[in-house]
Amino acid sequence: MKKQDPRIQRTRENIMNGFMRLIKQKDFSDITISDITQEAEINRSTFYYHFVDKYDLIDVIQREVLTKEIFNEVALQEVINEQTIIMSLQAIMSSQINLSLQCQHALEEFKSKMDYEIKQRLTETLQALLDKEHGVKEEHYLLATFWSWGIYGVAMACVEGKETLHTAVNRLTNIISG
Repeated sequence: MKKQDPRIQRTRENIMNGFMRLIKQKDFSDITISDITQEAEINRSTFYYHFVDKYDLIDVIQREVLTKEIFNEVALQEVINEQTIIMSLQAIMSSQINLSLQCQHALEEFKSKMDYEIKQRLTETLQALLDKEHGVKEEHYLLATFWSWGIYGVAMACVEGKETLHTAVNRLTNIISG
């Protein structure tokens, strides 16, 4: 894989950081490309070199910044157990809290895509753990998908105050351990 020029990477990060600063001040619908280029201190052609539009920018931020490393610690586990569940729930809850704090003016734009991205990343992580523990099997994808969506739903119940982390972990551990 070819290494990216550090100047290009810095410019890309500068654009994303500028957008994140703007999103704390303005609604997503009110942010223009001119606003982003002024905040990042770049010209329009530089913006369009990196991103198609502000919707592309928001997708990249979600993939590369907000959810990229969310389950890294979970992936280091050897098996799926209570610790794995706790770590997954905490990562999801933390990401939701950070999203609402950092992106309150663009919550609607971020939320649905972010939810999907989190579930996908957790599915990939759980599938890799299942494969590591039991060898590669076709049914692991379906099982990991089922668990990730369930764990995500329980994490959201905890964020909304409908469930406590302690009782959620106990219930999920019993279900997953079967």
